[in-house]
Amino acid sequence: MAQCKQSAPEFIQNTFSPHVAVLCSKDAEVLCQKNNLTFAQLVQPFCRLGTEVHIKDPNNVSHSIHNLRISTCDMSATPPQHATTKKMLNDAVAGSQLQTGDGGRGAGNMMSVGNYDLQLHASTPWFEAYRECFLDVITLSDHEYLSHCVGCIFVASSGQSDPIATFTSLTNQQLQQQQQFPNKVPRWFCPGILTYYVLLHDVSDGELPRAEAYYQSMKTTFGSQCCHLLQINSRSLQTVENMKPEASLPDPWSQFLPKAPEVQPVKSHTPRYFITWEGVEYDGLPLQDDASFPSHLSEARLTSTIPDLETSVIETTPDVISDKISTVHSSSLTDLNDTNTSNNEMLMDHPLAFHSTETQAQVEESSISHDGDATAAANGYQDGKSTGSAAGQEKSKLRVHGVCLTTGDMDRLRIFMHEFVVRSLIPWAEKQMRMLNEQLTSRKGIHRSIFSATKKWFGTNKPSGPVQASQNTSVVYTSEAPELQLRRLADLAFLFQMYDYAYHTYHTAKRDFNNDHAWLHFAGALEMASLSIFMLGSQSQRQYPHHYMESAITTYLTTCRNFQYAVRATLVSTEALKCRGMYGEAAMQFLKMTNEDSDLSSALFLEQGAHCFINMKTPMVRKYAFHMILAGHRFNKAGQRKHSLRAYSQALQVFKSKYWSLAEDHIHFTIGRQSFNLKQLENASSAFKHLLMAESKQPAAQQGAFLREYLFVYKQLLTQEAGENCSYGRLPELPLPNINSNTTKVLMGKQQPQIPENPRKTPATGVWFDHDESRNMCWQKLEEKLVISANGGSLPNTFRSTLQCFTNNTENRASPIAFVGEHIVVEVQVEDPLQVTLVLSDVMLLWSFLPSIAGADKPQLISNEVSTGVKNNLADEIIQTTVIKEVVLEGGQTAPIHLTLVPRQPGELRVVGLAYNLGTTSSQSQSSSPLPGDMPSSTSTSSPSILGSQKPSFISSVYVRGKQKLEVQGPRLNASKDDKTNKVYGPDRRLDLTVHEEMPILEVSFCDFPDSLLCGEVHCIEMEVRNTGRSPLHQLKVTSTHPDFFTFGCSQDLPKYPYVYQTRSVDSDISNPIDSCSVRSVPDVIDIPIEGNILRPGDTRSLPMWLRGNDIGGVHEVDFLFYYEPLNTQAKEKDSVRHRVLRHRAVVNTVESLSVRAVVTKPSACVSSSDGQELKSCIISCELENLSQVQVQRPHIQELQVTQVSCASQDWVVNSLSISDQKDVRIGSRHILQLALKGTKCKTDNKLMFSEVFFDMQKINSVQTPCCDFYFRSPACRQISSSPSDASLVPSHRSAPSQPDFSSLNKAREVKLTLIILWKAFVAQENGQLKILVGQHHVCIERVDAVVTAYPLVQSNQDQPPLKFIRNVEPQTEPQPSPEVTTKLVSYSFLHQLDCTHNFNKGLCIVPVTLKLQNHTDTSVDVLVDTSKSSDRFGTASSPSPPQFSPGSPTPPVMSCSFSWVGPTLANLTLAPGADQQLQLKAAFCRPGVYNCNNLAVFVTYADADPSEMILQKHSTPSIITLSA
Repeated sequence: MAQCKQSAPEFIQNTFSPHVAVLCSKDAEVLCQKNNLTFAQLVQPFCRLGTEVHIKDPNNVSHSIHNLRISTCDMSATPPQHATTKKMLNDAVAGSQLQTGDGGRGAGNMMSVGNYDLQLHASTPWFEAYRECFLDVITLSDHEYLSHCVGCIFVASSGQSDPIATFTSLTNQQLQQQQQFPNKVPRWFCPGILTYYVLLHDVSDGELPRAEAYYQSMKTTFGSQCCHLLQINSRSLQTVENMKPEASLPDPWSQFLPKAPEVQPVKSHTPRYFITWEGVEYDGLPLQDDASFPSHLSEARLTSTIPDLETSVIETTPDVISDKISTVHSSSLTDLNDTNTSNNEMLMDHPLAFHSTETQAQVEESSISHDGDATAAANGYQDGKSTGSAAGQEKSKLRVHGVCLTTGDMDRLRIFMHEFVVRSLIPWAEKQMRMLNEQLTSRKGIHRSIFSATKKWFGTNKPSGPVQASQNTSVVYTSEAPELQLRRLADLAFLFQMYDYAYHTYHTAKRDFNNDHAWLHFAGALEMASLSIFMLGSQSQRQYPHHYMESAITTYLTTCRNFQYAVRATLVSTEALKCRGMYGEAAMQFLKMTNEDSDLSSALFLEQGAHCFINMKTPMVRKYAFHMILAGHRFNKAGQRKHSLRAYSQALQVFKSKYWSLAEDHIHFTIGRQSFNLKQLENASSAFKHLLMAESKQPAAQQGAFLREYLFVYKQLLTQEAGENCSYGRLPELPLPNINSNTTKVLMGKQQPQIPENPRKTPATGVWFDHDESRNMCWQKLEEKLVISANGGSLPNTFRSTLQCFTNNTENRASPIAFVGEHIVVEVQVEDPLQVTLVLSDVMLLWSFLPSIAGADKPQLISNEVSTGVKNNLADEIIQTTVIKEVVLEGGQTAPIHLTLVPRQPGELRVVGLAYNLGTTSSQSQSSSPLPGDMPSSTSTSSPSILGSQKPSFISSVYVRGKQKLEVQGPRLNASKDDKTNKVYGPDRRLDLTVHEEMPILEVSFCDFPDSLLCGEVHCIEMEVRNTGRSPLHQLKVTSTHPDFFTFGCSQDLPKYPYVYQTRSVDSDISNPIDSCSVRSVPDVIDIPIEGNILRPGDTRSLPMWLRGNDIGGVHEVDFLFYYEPLNTQAKEKDSVRHRVLRHRAVVNTVESLSVRAVVTKPSACVSSSDGQELKSCIISCELENLSQVQVQRPHIQELQVTQVSCASQDWVVNSLSISDQKDVRIGSRHILQLALKGTKCKTDNKLMFSEVFFDMQKINSVQTPCCDFYFRSPACRQISSSPSDASLVPSHRSAPSQPDFSSLNKAREVKLTLIILWKAFVAQENGQLKILVGQHHVCIERVDAVVTAYPLVQSNQDQPPLKFIRNVEPQTEPQPSPEVTTKLVSYSFLHQLDCTHNFNKGLCIVPVTLKLQNHTDTSVDVLVDTSKSSDRFGTASSPSPPQFSPGSPTPPVMSCSFSWVGPTLANLTLAPGADQQLQLKAAFCRPGVYNCNNLAVFVTYADADPSEMILQKHSTPSIITLSA
């Protein structure tokens, strides 16, 4: 339990102190009323003795009495009635509140228990006030005499004519009341009580000699020990009126006087604020529907075992039962609620259930103050303002106590009480104890022998009578019974602090009561015996008998059913247990006293039990919190809203952020409701705000109720603040929806319309929020190319890439640059954490703007947050702000909101937040809410939605206008040691924009841009450029990630749109050489050809553009980046933007059309030929396949027609091998066409030759746009132009700082030519119509006998070898040319007769054979011809034979090589580069047959090779000769 102002011994002494009645005459009361006090109240501050006094027990042993306190009571006072008693208890609790600095925020009240940091109240003054009031109004009983008056003080005035007669009359009045009405309050200790007579003398208005004369007469009549002359009122009333307020003495009586209750007429009224659930009318109308929120648990109410007030009878005689001024039962003393409040009496309110209704006691707040509470402030809720402090001060000024008393008067009062105790009370107590001890001693023998054996048959001193229902005993004692006399002796000893003597007496009485089954007396004896041991303290050798008190409380509750004395026993017992550190036992006693009939006492006991749990040696934090919640619930039922709020706030410290979501929701909800009912709207809104979290586990209906509750309370708070002119014009911050500021994106520019005005035109896509941020580096490289091209080949040092979309992944150290008149789009990600629909209306951005004004005056900061009409209009003229009418967020949905700003003048713009109206849908609109696609306003669009009349609106009547701040956090720094150890974040200025003057704006659109192309298809479109800005632009350029995708043409003579190719006349030349240098230098950056190279504001230019489909089928993304510069001179300033870019991404799907594979082979030498031209020609074999398939009801290629084959090469021209014209070469679906062409080598002095073979009547000019453009932009042409020699044939080596050049040798295998296959495709569309498309494929052939295709081959990833940490040292070898090249440096052929007839009988047949050698390299070679060796003996497996495209050719017959060469067997010769030479040989045959003359070996060496190593040349073509006899 909490700390108290009094220690446990002090509290027990004050609770059980001698009581003395006071009976005053009317004249004496008049004298006391001058001080606004009665006589009993007048002496109350002086009833505690400051000195030590002594008393003797019956054994004549002296005992010291310390701090003896005398309790005085007015004999003529009327005891409080039942209703008054309840109100007194409630007022005592309600009027005792913690002050702002008491136990609220002090450092001494902080307690750390495990992971909990609790801020606890050190004291509970409301509990002490309740305890004090309860002990004052407790019903007296005959089973004990502790609260019975031991004496009576009779007071008369000296101003009366006969004070002796007055005293006699007062004595008779007291005696009559004691004898005739023994059960009337006050009760008397014994028949012979102490009588004391006080003569009250008014110093300012009376005669002192006369008073002294009366006093002497009194001493003669009543005895000097029982009389006292008391002088008061030394200050007259006239003197008091002339005194200054600060001159008055302090008021020591205020702490002893109860607060005067303000009696107000009970009337039903409607509170201004009253929270209920769905269906409430907040204007004060009755609740219509309360079924939407469960507020009770259906549990059976326990049958009360405590009798009602009418049946609570404790008196011992029948006449007392009929007395109307009987004692008040304990349950009625502590219960505030009426027992007949509603019809749901059988429903028990559960502490974890939310309540939708309030009792009448909760609604009426006449006796409950509205001061602030420090506990709520400890949990984040602010203290309320006191509304009744000023009125209380005025009332205290009107009623001041002791104004006529001086310091001397107070000293005389103190002396009076000391003399009363020392001279009268203590001697009387000694006398009574001796007398009672003698009576008990004389009767002890009889009592122990005869009477104890016969008392069950003879009841001489215990007459039978009606037994009280509350006692549940079969024994009723008379007032003179020995057992009660023993109890009187024990009580008298306890009252005067003789605790050891009292303990033994109580212990003796306990045994007698137990034997007599007098359980009420037995429980009282147990209680006081236990307290006697406790009060002995260290003097006692016994342990504190805790079980005595437990038995007493249990007996009070169960056997006697006397709840009132059980409460008293609990109050004193828990103090004793707390003093001994037995907090667990104290908590159990408190919890035992809780019941369903007394909400106020149960709440207090639950709270004290909670404090016991937290003060244990091992604090039980969760038990503390749980019982504080139960206490708060009972406080709420008792009408103590402030205490309920405080209890829940204390418990919140434990449950907060500990994942007890449902319990935390209950606490927050109750705090919000109680705060609202106490007019603490800010605390209420803060509590309801915590219910709207993403972690909420409440069902959707409950969350909706929470949200509506919050909206209503917060709206009331805003109304109140508006009335108080608090922060006028500034919007409050709202908790919903959740906004992650770091996900905010800022875009410079606007989105292109989803549906363009002209469906044929496709505008440039630009940049939008859904762009791929991973490609920012690719865009930056494209921009660098454009800037380098515009600046003469160098990149400026001040170059900074253009960033249009600023996100959390971009570099945001510099402020974004916007321009006057251009859109600034901000994307804000909003999330609905609840399961209910949120409606955001009138959504707009909040900004502050500092205009750039030339001059000495500092510009004024402008904001659009202040809600005044004039300022809003001015702000809209400076920054045009888009407002979205309505945004609907479904439960759990995360959606972007796009908001637009358009600056109208330069300056510094800062986006500070988001303003909106927060509301929710009603139950009707939720049930009929449309699908997300049918919402009135889409949350993913940036433009405001204008709701049509045909679409429903979700805006409800209950909404609040507020804002949320947008504050982005920069990236965490990690550069220095301090950055790594501390959390340091860099700047992020994406919301701090700099607005510059107007700039030109380029818009690009494409007419008839295709979504799908055939692979290699050439398509002509029209591109339109337009300047929509207010200043001219120039230097219009474009680049792309796929330069081979488009071209604008390079000559003035261009095909007219929409024609694709240019044709030539039939009689034109076959080949047309052009300058290779001018054609090959195709840059990645293209200047867009517009007239004058300047585009004025509002001008539009159109130009043709050709597109070619990718060679690989699939979906391809092509990025275009347009570049332009402003023409005005202001753009050349230092801080201005010097160029602008426009992005466009085209997505094209390419469909497979034609597959082309080609190979070049060198022809074999023919014996009949003698000119040697066959060595400078080649055969080009092409395989063309139509890859399309016929598909029903889908577009497909029916047929492909090859219209022309062109060859682009510096060394070769192509011709058709067919003598007749081949027309109409078509390929069906999935068909293959074999096409053979002849290539002839020629010299052109580095001129590029275009040779054409036509297969159609229409001859396409390959030299003109777009055929030659796509050729030069093709990867094949770029590969040939970038590598003049075939470096791929040279094996790569790691080292070799000086690599040898083998290009001259590689010439032996090089064939650099590109075939351009032009075709037509007949495409069947879905509607059945036939469409003709044209296109071209490029096949780059670089080597002989190498198969190439029109599409690039993707090499598969080879398995990587295992990783080795130790490098193997490889021997360094000099690079060597490829064996494929070195074995075919020189070709040779045989010239001889094919048929020969010879008579072998005459001898051998000698046939002359001419060996023709051809050097295919660009270097001289040495050739060795060895006729003694055959080439087949060296093997030919080192190089695979070239593939043959004639699978049906017959296998050559077996030929004989058994002949001999005659003459020289070795021949050496040198061949110049490209030269040929003949060698005469002779072959001798011995018999007829078919012979292969290719039966010799040719070795070659070159200049850089080792002369000792000769390389055998491969020549597998046979040379056949037939010999016949």
